[in-house]
Amino acid sequence: MTEFAIFTTTSEGRIATWNPGAEHAFGYSRSEVIGADFGLIFTAEDRAAGIPDAEMRIAIERGRLDRDCWHMRKDGTRFWGTNTVQPLIDGEGRRHGFTKIVRDSTERYEAAIALRQSEERFRLLVESVDHYAMFSIGPDGLITLWNSGAEQIFRYRHAEIIGAPFSKLFTAGDTARGLPEVELRRAAELGQVENERWQLRGDGSRFIARRRITLLKAGSLGAAQGFSVTAHDVTESRANEKTMRKQAFYDELTGLPNRALFVEHLQRTIAHTKRHAGSRFAVLFLDLDQFKTINDGLGHVLADQLLTQIGQRLRACVRPEDVVARIGGDEFTVLVSSIASTKEIIGLTDRIHAAMEPPIHVEMHEARATTSIGVALGTDAYDRSEDILRDADIAMYEAKALGRANTVIFDDRMRASVVSRHAVESDLRHAVERDELFLEYQPIVALGDLRLVGFEALVRWKHPTRGILQPAEFIQTAEQTGLIVPIDQWVLRTACAQLRAWQADALDAVPLTMSVNLSAKQFSHNDLCQRVQRSLAESHVAASSLNLEITESTMMERSETVASVLAELRALQVDIHIDDFGTGYSSLSYLRMLPVSAVKIDRSFISGMQANKERGEMVRAIVSLAHNLRLTVVAEGVEAVEELRALQELSCEYAQGFLFARPLSASAAGALVASRVPLAFSVALRDVANPSSERVIASGPERRRIPGTAANRAPKPARPSSAANS
Repeated sequence: MTEFAIFTTTSEGRIATWNPGAEHAFGYSRSEVIGADFGLIFTAEDRAAGIPDAEMRIAIERGRLDRDCWHMRKDGTRFWGTNTVQPLIDGEGRRHGFTKIVRDSTERYEAAIALRQSEERFRLLVESVDHYAMFSIGPDGLITLWNSGAEQIFRYRHAEIIGAPFSKLFTAGDTARGLPEVELRRAAELGQVENERWQLRGDGSRFIARRRITLLKAGSLGAAQGFSVTAHDVTESRANEKTMRKQAFYDELTGLPNRALFVEHLQRTIAHTKRHAGSRFAVLFLDLDQFKTINDGLGHVLADQLLTQIGQRLRACVRPEDVVARIGGDEFTVLVSSIASTKEIIGLTDRIHAAMEPPIHVEMHEARATTSIGVALGTDAYDRSEDILRDADIAMYEAKALGRANTVIFDDRMRASVVSRHAVESDLRHAVERDELFLEYQPIVALGDLRLVGFEALVRWKHPTRGILQPAEFIQTAEQTGLIVPIDQWVLRTACAQLRAWQADALDAVPLTMSVNLSAKQFSHNDLCQRVQRSLAESHVAASSLNLEITESTMMERSETVASVLAELRALQVDIHIDDFGTGYSSLSYLRMLPVSAVKIDRSFISGMQANKERGEMVRAIVSLAHNLRLTVVAEGVEAVEELRALQELSCEYAQGFLFARPLSASAAGALVASRVPLAFSVALRDVANPSSERVIASGPERRRIPGTAANRAPKPARPSSAANS
């Protein structure tokens, strides 16, 4: 029979294996415990304090936990056990349970107690010890001995306290409840008691004393002679422990529970729901809208104050029993227990949105913050806290996709969508190596004379089972997973090589540029400039022929990093353009500080600009301000002649869109260049300048009839921009 009790549990704390040593130590047979909660071997006090769960959590954090504690046998007796707890990790690094080794060390524990008792009697003889209070109490409850340490800690002189009752050291409330007598009675019954208690000093102040009260006998079988007491002041250490617990389980900034404490509450709520059929709860996952912009505008210190006020507003929206937590950054969670219906949660989310509407005043600043809320309704179908948090997080991202200040309640369709995205991610990882990506090229035209001046490189994916996928079907996944970096590198190399191939076909007389998009992820890599320079060198393309685009949101979210990297890129003689301008929160005046040569007006402003006065005014303002900053303007998504006319009236330099050509294959784009289509564009422009004429502009796969338009304007000397991966 082994002297070690060895068993394993699942991640949820269910006993999975049980060796003979465990049967001997705890008195349970293997068949009695397999599948049972391993908390059955703990004392009732430890279970109430959550010690079993704490063991697993600390073992995960430290990799191993060694501790001594009392354990319970099947027959109700207890023994002192030395424990080792370790997580079980499989070959792929996933945790799937725990192993626990217990050894009965009761004899060693009792020997240590006996030794401490002996030491206690010795200390009582050492009156010079001043950092421990050591004193004796007679059978009548009166103090008989008092050392110098007791004088310092309790602030009673020897003459003041000798002969006084033990109760003199207790607070009035404890004395009224008879606690001094209770403690001496328990020490007489058990031989020794050890605890912590508020004690009263001679000057009226209070402190927390850690005390051991030991029964004194005349020999092992003799009559009781009184009690010895050892005490020391632990007030400061307990305050430190309280501070440490607060740091471990509470957010330092807002004072709200942090993720660890929130998960504890959530796991207990899940367990309660499983025990009480029909009970329901809800988890809300909140993410502030455009907090990065707010943070950049206010600065970190003021933004932290804003987060604190938001936490207070959230706390005011819920019931006292509900839990509001800050789990990181600008993310908050709410645990709503015992809900009656979904309508109740909708009412809560409405209150939260309403609470966010008033401006938040931070020192001399005023800020407005909205939040996207994802809701997961909890039932007994959930077993793990991470599952319902994941579902609430999924719903939150759905809410963000709808715009600001929205709420979405999770359903299974969303999980299926996530699974689908994961499938796309898995396939996308092999797309580059399997040569499944290809480029199409959309012409960019000078609006003054409709000359072809360049191309926008657009990535496509020839999926092995789903056919041709447009960027909208995979670029977001590529961004989220970081796969956009190797894809962007491939696009840059391929686009540069294609441009050089056209130039090598004796077409150098036709100056063309190639526009390629840079994703936000690219700016996290220190070698971006080197990779651009290497692509240019490998393809033998002049840097002046390459336009690199960044989106407006990338520029704002990574302003410091972007400014530095763009300066390096501009030093290579590469042109920098801002894509999707007008959809974000930057200003043209901000662009003055960046080495930018052009902005590209988003298609959402161009479409219907003639019929929509507000869009038309926005386009007019962007063009005017851009020109004031000596920036060139490119219009995206031009599809109607009316839009072409309006842009020419505004002196917008360049445009692209279906009015001129759809994206073309490499061969079709090469044929367009080789056929000297710029001349055809010029002829067509002369025709449309005559209101009585009606000619057809050749535009690759599409042909459109264009009636008369305004007179020509010469373009400004700058190169156009385009979005490579849109």
